[in-house]
Amino acid sequence: MNRFLQPIFLFLLLLIGGCSKREAFKTKTYMVMGTVLNVTLPESTSYLSDSVYEIFRTIDSLMNPIKETSDIFKINISKGFVKVHPYTADCIAKALEVAEMTDGAFDITVGSIVHLWHFDEQGKYIFPPLDSIEKYKGYVDYRKVKIQDGMVKVGKNQMITLAGIAKGYAIQLAANFLHNKGVTSALIDAGGDLFLLGTRNGKKWRVGIRNPYGEDIVDVISLSNTSCCTSGDYERYIEQDGKRYSHIFSPFTGYPVSNGVRSVTVVYADAIYCDALATAIFVLGPDGAQKLRERVKGIEYYIITDDTTYLSDGFRGFF
Repeated sequence: MNRFLQPIFLFLLLLIGGCSKREAFKTKTYMVMGTVLNVTLPESTSYLSDSVYEIFRTIDSLMNPIKETSDIFKINISKGFVKVHPYTADCIAKALEVAEMTDGAFDITVGSIVHLWHFDEQGKYIFPPLDSIEKYKGYVDYRKVKIQDGMVKVGKNQMITLAGIAKGYAIQLAANFLHNKGVTSALIDAGGDLFLLGTRNGKKWRVGIRNPYGEDIVDVISLSNTSCCTSGDYERYIEQDGKRYSHIFSPFTGYPVSNGVRSVTVVYADAIYCDALATAIFVLGPDGAQKLRERVKGIEYYIITDDTTYLSDGFRGFF
């Protein structure tokens, strides 16, 4: 994604041991994709952390929409098909797949809307004229994005953004890389979006879910060999007439989502889909999340709204 700086502990990681003889772990920290990347590995394999960082750098170079050398920038300024890296084509294909399964709640063609509000450039957010919002909303339609023989084309006046899926794509690539290297225990934390590989000294990784109204932790879950991603409205936003407008846009309205949802935490085996589904559920709200869970096997969620908390039945098993 074209990600901007988020706190390191969007999720607070509570790392515990248990055996008298414990393996030592080492965490390396990097800045990439506009966020903080923490890679935690056993000391014997900590040299692989730099390779994980390089994977994230590669994805950022391909998918950052404001980098003029990126595939996404080239797609957005072109009127025809653009040859792209296989990673880019694959990520876009998966994004379109999520768009289909969520009935458009996740739609990468909100890029034109994001750009209209300047949420693709940190600190330059603006509230655009109402007639412009209505105009640009008309450009949102994922079905106009075409992929053909490693080339990508968008519809007239469209711009795409992979901000809701690119980080998950990088996380999953990194997790696959470590697995293929024989690593059986690792934590990849990209701005609070996680992949938890294996266990830490025989115990599942413990993850704290942050209170969107403060810095405290509202619940703690235990996870292994899965991804955990959160979408929230409390980090990047603009205020107008006393109302907060977040960086998460509804493809249906052209406005930032304002359905009372403050944060969505999703647990799903694949980080690519986990990242995108967290955004989709933020748009859909609790009722839509329940319907989506009936369609997508294996998805579990934890939703915090202005009034209450909603958990999928399977999520309770992580406590």
